[in-house]
Amino acid sequence: MASQNELNETMVLDLLRLERTMTLEHLVSLLPQLSWNQVFHCVDQLSRRGDIILLRRGFDYEVAWDPAKRQAASYPA
Repeated sequence: MASQNELNETMVLDLLRLERTMTLEHLVSLLPQLSWNQVFHCVDQLSRRGDIILLRRGFDYEVAWDPAKRQAASYPA
């Protein structure tokens, strides 16, 4: 059985697969069932593992899905 954090991460990844890139605030607005802290925790964990990219854009943060990076991580040489 998946933990709540794993389910939250799956929701974040599913949205990023569809949208490819968005601000952190937009991501939070698309997940009203999660608090800002829960979304930030997921983004932080996913970014540290290299599953997504977290970028600073001026005063905003942008999160991005990188399918090439995910595929490379899934299939080591």
